[in-house]
Amino acid sequence: MKIIRLQISGNFLEHIGFSELFKELKSVEILKAFQYSQNQFFSLQRIKFNPDSMHNLIFEVKSRFNPETFQIIEQTDDEIICIMYQNSSTGFFPIIDSGPWALIFPIYISQEVLLINLISHEDYISKLYNTIEKFTESFQIISITDINNIKNIDSIIGPYSAAFPNFTKRQKEISTYAAKNGFFNSPKKISSKKIADHFGISISAVNKHIRDAEIIAMEFFFGKFKN
Repeated sequence: MKIIRLQISGNFLEHIGFSELFKELKSVEILKAFQYSQNQFFSLQRIKFNPDSMHNLIFEVKSRFNPETFQIIEQTDDEIICIMYQNSSTGFFPIIDSGPWALIFPIYISQEVLLINLISHEDYISKLYNTIEKFTESFQIISITDINNIKNIDSIIGPYSAAFPNFTKRQKEISTYAAKNGFFNSPKKISSKKIADHFGISISAVNKHIRDAEIIAMEFFFGKFKN
């Protein structure tokens, strides 16, 4: 099996009916798909808006994406992360059902470019290229990787997972080590000092990383704290 990374020109959006949508958006990242087919799409998306579109956010999402349902789970100045279910009789992505291949997320879409990862058997790669060429000749192969050569699962599924809070790498490393060694047991089986010695950092740094990770986890699973 091969993973094919493609860069496709934004004019491809005209063929899938999304060109108007991206005139008012900066980008969409489909971080994870829980279910997808030619006509149904249930996914986790990061949507970056032009700043003047944020004042009426709910209207913008409903009018541009026409979702059956959606839920915003994180919002910043010009972007949201949301879970969205969409149903379209005209289809979302014309190459999905046209061959023995599948999308690997995340994928990135803007008015200028689409960055897409696909998985397929090497016997079908030429057919994949021929299918894409029916819609646009403006595409570039970034890389083709044998799945047997991939050692890190993040390079396949991406670093963001909807099932887990968005910890920093350091928060995850320290908190995982602490949990595995009984830091959260009562009584504790490992001290902050021993964790600090293991990572070569101060005790106060260990406590801050763990406390920050706890806050992120609590906010993720139970909602943001209210004063």
